[in-house]
Amino acid sequence: MRTRTTAVALTMAAAMLGVLAVSAAPASASVSQGYITGSGDWRDDWGDEGPISASTRSYSNVVAMWQMILWADGYLTHSDVDCRFGPQTTAATKRWQSARGLVSDGVVGARTLSRAATRLVVWEGEGWYAYDGATDYFQLGRRTDGRWDMTLGPDRGWKLLSYTSATFDVC
Repeated sequence: MRTRTTAVALTMAAAMLGVLAVSAAPASASVSQGYITGSGDWRDDWGDEGPISASTRSYSNVVAMWQMILWADGYLTHSDVDCRFGPQTTAATKRWQSARGLVSDGVVGARTLSRAATRLVVWEGEGWYAYDGATDYFQLGRRTDGRWDMTLGPDRGWKLLSYTSATFDVC
Protein backbone atom coordinates (compact mmCIF):
# COMPACT_ATOMS: atom_id res chain seq x y z
CA MET A 1 0.00 0.00 0.00
CA ARG A 2 2.83 2.36 0.89
CA THR A 3 4.46 1.80 -2.52
CA ARG A 4 1.19 2.60 -4.27
CA THR A 5 0.73 5.79 -2.23
CA THR A 6 4.28 6.88 -3.03
CA ALA A 7 3.76 6.17 -6.74
CA VAL A 8 0.51 8.17 -6.78
CA ALA A 9 2.19 11.07 -4.94
CA LEU A 10 5.13 11.08 -7.37
CA THR A 11 2.77 10.96 -10.37
CA MET A 12 0.77 13.88 -9.00
CA ALA A 13 3.94 15.88 -8.27
CA ALA A 14 5.23 15.27 -11.81
CA ALA A 15 1.88 16.33 -13.26
CA MET A 16 1.90 19.52 -11.19
CA LEU A 17 5.44 20.34 -12.32
CA GLY A 18 4.36 19.81 -15.92
CA VAL A 19 1.45 22.20 -15.47
CA LEU A 20 3.73 24.80 -13.90
CA ALA A 21 6.29 24.43 -16.67
CA VAL A 22 3.64 24.83 -19.37
CA SER A 23 2.05 27.84 -17.70
CA ALA A 24 5.44 29.53 -17.19
CA ALA A 25 6.41 29.22 -20.85
CA PRO A 26 6.35 32.48 -22.82
CA ALA A 27 3.41 33.05 -25.10
CA SER A 28 4.22 32.10 -28.65
CA ALA A 29 3.22 34.11 -31.65
CA SER A 30 1.39 32.75 -34.60
CA VAL A 31 1.11 33.98 -38.15
CA SER A 32 -2.63 33.44 -37.70
CA GLN A 33 -2.60 36.43 -35.32
CA GLY A 34 -1.83 38.44 -38.42
CA TYR A 35 1.06 40.51 -37.02
CA ILE A 36 4.54 40.19 -35.65
CA THR A 37 3.65 39.94 -31.98
CA GLY A 38 5.39 39.31 -28.72
CA SER A 39 5.06 39.40 -24.97
CA GLY A 40 7.44 39.59 -22.09
CA ASP A 41 11.05 40.20 -23.05
CA TRP A 42 11.21 41.92 -26.45
CA ARG A 43 14.48 40.17 -27.32
CA ASP A 44 12.71 36.87 -27.96
CA ASP A 45 9.66 38.15 -29.86
CA TRP A 46 10.86 37.23 -33.35
CA GLY A 47 11.97 33.65 -32.65
CA ASP A 48 8.57 32.19 -33.45
CA GLU A 49 7.61 34.35 -36.43
CA GLY A 50 7.41 33.75 -40.15
CA PRO A 51 7.74 32.31 -42.63
CA ILE A 52 7.71 34.77 -45.47
CA SER A 53 9.15 34.07 -48.90
CA ALA A 54 8.51 34.52 -52.60
CA SER A 55 5.72 31.93 -52.32
CA THR A 56 4.44 32.49 -48.77
CA ARG A 57 2.95 35.80 -47.59
CA SER A 58 4.98 37.53 -50.29
CA TYR A 59 3.32 40.97 -50.19
CA SER A 60 2.97 42.58 -46.77
CA ASN A 61 4.32 44.99 -44.19
CA VAL A 62 6.37 42.12 -42.73
CA VAL A 63 8.10 41.80 -46.10
CA ALA A 64 8.82 45.56 -45.93
CA MET A 65 10.38 45.06 -42.49
CA TRP A 66 12.54 42.22 -43.83
CA GLN A 67 13.57 44.35 -46.81
CA MET A 68 14.55 47.13 -44.39
CA ILE A 69 16.74 44.64 -42.53
CA LEU A 70 18.38 43.70 -45.83
CA TRP A 71 18.80 47.42 -46.61
CA ALA A 72 20.30 48.19 -43.18
CA ASP A 73 22.79 45.34 -43.67
CA GLY A 74 23.74 46.49 -47.18
CA TYR A 75 22.01 43.78 -49.24
CA LEU A 76 19.32 45.99 -50.86
CA THR A 77 19.05 49.65 -51.79
CA HIS A 78 16.35 51.77 -50.18
CA SER A 79 14.50 51.94 -53.51
CA ASP A 80 14.30 48.10 -53.48
CA VAL A 81 11.96 48.24 -50.45
CA ASP A 82 8.53 47.67 -52.02
CA CYS A 83 6.78 45.12 -49.73
CA ARG A 84 7.12 42.42 -52.43
CA PHE A 85 9.25 39.34 -51.85
CA GLY A 86 10.47 39.02 -55.42
CA PRO A 87 13.63 37.62 -57.04
CA GLN A 88 15.85 40.46 -55.80
CA THR A 89 14.69 40.04 -52.19
CA THR A 90 15.07 36.26 -52.47
CA ALA A 91 18.67 36.58 -53.72
CA ALA A 92 19.52 39.15 -51.03
CA THR A 93 17.95 36.91 -48.38
CA LYS A 94 20.06 33.95 -49.47
CA ARG A 95 23.23 36.05 -49.29
CA TRP A 96 22.23 37.39 -45.84
CA GLN A 97 21.51 33.87 -44.55
CA SER A 98 24.72 32.44 -45.97
CA ALA A 99 26.82 35.21 -44.38
CA ARG A 100 25.34 34.27 -40.99
CA GLY A 101 25.80 30.52 -41.28
CA LEU A 102 22.10 29.81 -41.80
CA VAL A 103 20.51 27.55 -44.39
CA SER A 104 20.52 29.70 -47.52
CA ASP A 105 17.02 28.89 -48.77
CA GLY A 106 15.56 32.37 -49.26
CA VAL A 107 12.79 31.67 -46.73
CA VAL A 108 12.56 34.01 -43.75
CA GLY A 109 11.43 31.83 -40.88
CA ALA A 110 12.00 31.70 -37.15
CA ARG A 111 15.75 31.02 -37.33
CA THR A 112 16.40 33.84 -39.78
CA LEU A 113 14.26 36.29 -37.81
CA SER A 114 15.88 35.20 -34.53
CA ARG A 115 19.28 35.98 -36.00
CA ALA A 116 18.04 39.37 -37.21
CA ALA A 117 16.62 40.11 -33.75
CA THR A 118 20.13 39.99 -32.29
CA ARG A 119 20.66 43.37 -33.98
CA LEU A 120 17.70 45.03 -32.24
CA VAL A 121 18.57 47.74 -29.72
CA VAL A 122 16.48 49.94 -27.42
CA TRP A 123 15.81 53.34 -28.97
CA GLU A 124 14.74 56.16 -26.64
CA GLY A 125 13.17 53.91 -24.01
CA GLU A 126 10.88 50.95 -23.59
CA GLY A 127 8.68 50.16 -26.56
CA TRP A 128 10.98 51.86 -29.07
CA TYR A 129 13.66 49.91 -30.89
CA ALA A 130 16.04 50.12 -33.81
CA TYR A 131 17.51 47.52 -36.08
CA ASP A 132 21.22 48.35 -35.99
CA GLY A 133 22.49 46.96 -39.27
CA ALA A 134 25.97 46.76 -40.71
CA THR A 135 25.54 49.92 -42.81
CA ASP A 136 22.47 51.74 -41.41
CA TYR A 137 19.56 51.47 -38.99
CA PHE A 138 15.79 51.93 -38.88
CA GLN A 139 13.21 52.30 -36.13
CA LEU A 140 10.54 49.90 -34.90
CA GLY A 141 8.13 49.85 -32.01
CA ARG A 142 6.27 47.36 -29.89
CA ARG A 143 2.84 48.49 -28.76
CA THR A 144 1.43 47.72 -25.34
CA ASP A 145 -0.62 44.87 -26.87
CA GLY A 146 2.63 43.26 -28.13
CA ARG A 147 2.18 44.01 -31.82
CA TRP A 148 5.24 45.43 -33.58
CA ASP A 149 5.12 48.42 -35.93
CA MET A 150 7.52 50.41 -38.07
CA THR A 151 7.80 53.70 -39.91
CA LEU A 152 8.69 53.83 -43.59
CA GLY A 153 8.16 56.05 -46.59
CA PRO A 154 7.51 59.72 -47.16
CA ASP A 155 4.59 59.99 -44.73
CA ARG A 156 6.73 58.49 -41.90
CA GLY A 157 3.53 57.03 -40.45
CA TRP A 158 3.77 54.05 -38.11
CA LYS A 159 2.14 50.90 -39.49
CA LEU A 160 1.60 47.53 -37.86
CA LEU A 161 3.80 44.72 -39.16
CA SER A 162 1.02 42.74 -40.77
CA TYR A 163 1.42 39.46 -42.62
CA THR A 164 -1.74 40.09 -44.64
CA SER A 165 -1.58 43.71 -45.77
CA ALA A 166 0.90 46.13 -47.32
CA THR A 167 0.01 49.64 -46.17
CA PHE A 168 3.23 51.64 -46.39
CA ASP A 169 3.41 54.41 -49.01
CA VAL A 170 6.17 52.52 -50.85
CA CYS A 171 3.98 49.45 -51.29
